[in-house]
Amino acid sequence: MSLDEYLPGTAAPHTGFFEEFNVFGTETGAVTFVNEGESLPGAPRGFTWRPIRSLSLAELRERAAHYRQMAATARTEQAVDGLLKLAQRFETLAAQLAAGKTEPG
Repeated sequence: MSLDEYLPGTAAPHTGFFEEFNVFGTETGAVTFVNEGESLPGAPRGFTWRPIRSLSLAELRERAAHYRQMAATARTEQAVDGLLKLAQRFETLAAQLAAGKTEPG
C-alpha cells in the first residue's frame, strides 16, 4: 500500500474526494466525498481509497475524457448527466492543478 492509499474505515486525512481501488490497483469507479476525520466507506477486503488530489494533470484529463466517452454510449439520460458531471469535475480539478494549485481536491 502506498502512502496515499487508505484502508476502508480509517479516518480521512483531509476533506475531499476519494476513489476506490481494487486489489490489483485499478480504480473501480466508486468515488466518495469525505470530510476530514470521517471514516472512509467500507469496501471489499484488499480494496483501498485514494484521494483524487494525488492524481497527476494527465491522469485527471484522461479520466475526464473517459467519462465523456462513457456518456456518449450511456442508455439513459440520468446516466449521461451523471457521467458528464463527473467529466466536468475532473476537468475542473485539472484546470486548478494547471493553474498552480497543488491541492485541487
